[in-house]
Amino acid sequence: MTATQAQAPGWHGKLPSLGDFASRRLDASFIEPWDGWLAAGLLALREARPDSWLESYLGSPSWRFLLMPGVMPGTGPGQAGAQAWAGVLMPSVDRVGRYFPLTVVQPLQAGPGSTQDMAALWQWLGRLDELARDALFEDWTADKLEQELARMALPALSPLSPARGAGPEPPPAPGQLVAVPGSGDAALHIGAQAQRAWAEAAQGQAWWHARPDEGAPQLLMSRGLPSAAALARLFGPAATM
Repeated sequence: MTATQAQAPGWHGKLPSLGDFASRRLDASFIEPWDGWLAAGLLALREARPDSWLESYLGSPSWRFLLMPGVMPGTGPGQAGAQAWAGVLMPSVDRVGRYFPLTVVQPLQAGPGSTQDMAALWQWLGRLDELARDALFEDWTADKLEQELARMALPALSPLSPARGAGPEPPPAPGQLVAVPGSGDAALHIGAQAQRAWAEAAQGQAWWHARPDEGAPQLLMSRGLPSAAALARLFGPAATM
């Protein structure tokens, strides 16, 4: 990772200290589809468990997530789907008792392109998870959350260098040997090829990770955002995963 990103994570949803929805540093290209997706998931949970949906919702774990480019809608400049996102999602409620999740999320300048980047990102998500859980206490105001998020800057993921950004080599036919031009540094070249292959393969994929207080850790994967029925699984007890 390189220099830190200047902007603190954004957030959207409900806080126990507030009387309605609130958000910071997230524009409509993210909030509108995300909000609609969460609302559909909560409706699916209510329909699937009409007598116990609230118990399931409040008992659900927090989820740390990574959305690669292409998960969110829109791939043009400035649209949410053009970049990766990393954050946490957890059940919450506002001051007057209306239930809706809290999302704290950071747009990424680049997706994690190495195991070191991924490990550092996941360590940061662990700290963000702890901070967001603290924000669910009634004495945490929005200003307090803002102050703490300002200390949570994410180190920027290392971009491809110009040397590594050259187009990928076409794969050889079975049994064929192909010379690779400009490959004096074999480790650099092979690593760059693997990095590009990972970025292409991960396009449109999302990962969801929970470490519930009871039960085993959960790691789920989806292509795009999960359906409303699948999302309802995130808001159930970890034992039902």
